[in-house]
Amino acid sequence: MALPKPIRFDLDTWLCMRTDPALPKAVIQRVHGTDGSDRYLLFKWDLDPKKRVLMGVHESLDKANDLVRFDTGNPGPDLPPGMRADGPR
Repeated sequence: MALPKPIRFDLDTWLCMRTDPALPKAVIQRVHGTDGSDRYLLFKWDLDPKKRVLMGVHESLDKANDLVRFDTGNPGPDLPPGMRADGPR
């Protein structure tokens, strides 16, 4: 399955949408180095700006976007139906 392309928000900012159709999973911000090179800062998104976390610095928009994953909905181990980590239901 191909990942969705990031949505351009402004000249240097892209939003990465994944599982939630209303809130971005991540934001990519392009910065320009003094040597003329561009870098792409990948941030984990949160509505509260204080909770946004820098996840990495990458050389391309595509590389940064490729690292943004979908939510699996299963934060724990994969178990057979009817089983929980603390035993059967």
